[in-house]
This record gives sequence, structure tokens and C-alpha cells, in this order.
Amino acid sequence: MIRDISSGRLMVVSDLHGNGYDFRQVLKTFQKLKKKGKADLLVFLGDLVHAYPGKQKDESLEMIEELMDLNANQPESDVICLLGNHEFVHIYHIPLAKGPLEFTSWFEYRIQKCREVVMQFFMNMPLMLRTQGGVLINHTGASNRYGADEKFDLDYLKNFNHQDEFTKHIENIKKYDPQIGSDFMNTEKGDYLWDILMNGNEKQFGDQYHKYVDELLELASSDRKDQPLNSLVCGHIAAEYGAELVGENHVRVCTSAGALGDLEKKFLLIDASKKYENAAELIEYSRDLY
Repeated sequence: MIRDISSGRLMVVSDLHGNGYDFRQVLKTFQKLKKKGKADLLVFLGDLVHAYPGKQKDESLEMIEELMDLNANQPESDVICLLGNHEFVHIYHIPLAKGPLEFTSWFEYRIQKCREVVMQFFMNMPLMLRTQGGVLINHTGASNRYGADEKFDLDYLKNFNHQDEFTKHIENIKKYDPQIGSDFMNTEKGDYLWDILMNGNEKQFGDQYHKYVDELLELASSDRKDQPLNSLVCGHIAAEYGAELVGENHVRVCTSAGALGDLEKKFLLIDASKKYENAAELIEYSRDLY
């Protein structure tokens, strides 16, 4: 799913990873900004769940429950939650590990009695947002797969809803089964989604990554040639000082996990209708969370 935003001011935050303290600060800040007329929509860039062990209490489920209470992603809501790779793996029953850290099992244990509701919420998360002014917003950034796969074109991304010929994750939505994840990863769709949601950006692709950013912006602009997208905003990878430029057309924002400390945690405050000349102008609208 791709959601288009034509107007309003967006408070964009990323990668909270179960940090309830930062989550509550985000909601508090948004309400203050909204009351002052400085923000209209709160946008979470994915990876709401899975705290890193030993860093803080994992409040992933409590955060998801509050977002569902706020009717996030519903037409009447002022909260939008994009799909991150840490939500994606639960939809398709994929065990997720990073070195010695294993993320999936604890959250699956906690959602045993409400798994279907949580998965429906995850499946309703858009893959991307596009602003009228030309900013593309997603969780993971660009990939080498956006410019090469004719099958997975813009129409595929716009209409994507997790329901097609692979049905095991829907048929078994109430109970986690890692065999389903193994089966899914052996499909063409699973291979593609893994690549676009789990890649390491410039840390994986080096300087070639900047070309992939341009290819993603071009692909996402193919149905709006009169309003091309010229900047990409994402999270996914740590930004020690909260926001950073990745080449000329890409801004990375880090609101929680991945920042050096509370004083470095940032969010973006941007106008959906405004055209920003480049990422360097866009990053000037980063603000401190604390």
C-alpha cells in the first residue's frame, strides 16, 4: 500500500523499538504541536516493536494497543504507522535474529491471545507515503530491487495488501508457526519483500546505494510526472545524532533506538504540500525529541 498525503504538517518519527518512554514523549510532543497548529499528522516509520535486550523494558505490545485505540491508519485518525521489517516478520511468521539477539519469540509469546487483531493491524500498515510536495517516506529506504523487477512495479506496491496466492499466514493468523516463514521465504514474493525491507542501505551497497535511491524515487513518481518525488525519508538504520544525510536525496531520521542518547533523538516536522529542493533543505526541519 502507498498512501498519498496532499496537505498538512507531518511529525515523522522512527524506530521506537518497544521504548515506551520515548513513545509517550512522542505522543506528548505531537499533542503540543497539534494544539499550537504546528502538526496535523503523526507518522511512525515502522519498527515499533522489539526492544533490544538489556536497554529498556519492552513495551511493544502496550504501544501497539494504544495505537489501535487511537485508530491509527484509519481514515479519521491523525496517526499513521508504516510497515517496518520488525512488524513484517510477524505477519509472515519469520524468526528474526541479529547476531546473538533473537527478537520474534518474546513478542509472539505476549500476543498469543490477541495475535489475529495485532496481525490485522500490521497488515493495514502502508509501505510508503508520498507527499504532494515531493517527499517519499518509508521505513527501509531504497534497495537494488526497485529498479530491476518489472513484476513488482508501482501498481504492485500501490495495491499490495498481504493477500494473494500465498495464504498460509492468513489461514494460521491466530498461531505463530515458523514453518510458514520458511515456506514464504522460498516464494518470489517473499524474496522480494525481504530484499526491500531488510537490506542495509549504503552499509550493504556502498556508493551504488545512491543510484538505488534515485531509482526508487523515479519508480514512485511514475504515475505523477508533473509532481516528481525528489527526496526520500526513512529510518531503519542507526543515526547517532538523530538525523543525517545519506547522499543528496536521502534523509535518515532516528527518534529512539540507534541514537547516542536522549539529547540526540530527533523527529522531522515537514509540510506535505511544500516542495523541498533537496534532502539538505529537508533535514533543516529535524527537531529534538527532548
